[in-house]
Amino acid sequence: MAKTLSIITLTLNNLEYTKKYIESLYRFTSDFELIVVDNASTDGTVDYLETLRLEKDNLKVIYNEENKGFSKGNNQGIEIAEGEYIGFLNNDILLYPNWFDKIKDVFEKENAAFVSPRHIKPDFNLTNEHAYIQYFKNFKYDKLYEKSFDECEFSCVITKKDVLDKIGVFDEKFSPAFFEDNDMKYRAIMAGYGVYVVNTVCFFHFGSATSIKYNNNFEANRAYYYAKYPLAEYLSISGEEKGELKLRSKHLQDFPLNIIYETYLIWLKVLKRIKGFIQK
Repeated sequence: MAKTLSIITLTLNNLEYTKKYIESLYRFTSDFELIVVDNASTDGTVDYLETLRLEKDNLKVIYNEENKGFSKGNNQGIEIAEGEYIGFLNNDILLYPNWFDKIKDVFEKENAAFVSPRHIKPDFNLTNEHAYIQYFKNFKYDKLYEKSFDECEFSCVITKKDVLDKIGVFDEKFSPAFFEDNDMKYRAIMAGYGVYVVNTVCFFHFGSATSIKYNNNFEANRAYYYAKYPLAEYLSISGEEKGELKLRSKHLQDFPLNIIYETYLIWLKVLKRIKGFIQK
């Protein structure tokens, strides 16, 4: 029988974090299947997952012989996901009681594409992994949930299968990591959906334990993102999206700023090479 929720998690070493995450996941989540996509771990993660797979009847594992990156790995998980809801959760997070129930409430009330809990980092007001649940209980927000492009975090985010059927899966040109989440949220908004953050639940994030290794890709992926969506800067603001954004984006179909921007980037590279040649 298919579960309500399919959770996709990528692993690349960091076994200590993975164990804490999975313990938290099974403690605070029900009616789900877990799909782990391992990107060629070498630290004992594979042996751990094999042992866990024998214990858990709701666990599926995909083993890659090389690091496929964030987008490709999640797309592999999407292909075998059976749930109505699909979650993308990092292996370096801890969850909060009833987190999915509160997120599901938003989908039932709003035309939502992506919903995440509030994000807590280890250095956030000196909180830590042992105290974050009690710490978050002291937070008071005016709204139970709200639209927010930036604060809808793909370290822990839920969508629905029918949303992905409409907007598509991850763009694998964002490799191995960075800006693929913004790309997904932008496409969702252009399709008429909202992206939200829930103010009544949180997740604790140890903080880019894997993706920090790929900072050299940040600038290249950012350039590709803005080449695709020159007006994406209008979404880099917490709170509700600007109402005129969708109207403006339609004008791009007649005035291809993305092509102009791509040409500009190419010319920058050419000029840089010419300058280097002259200096020699």
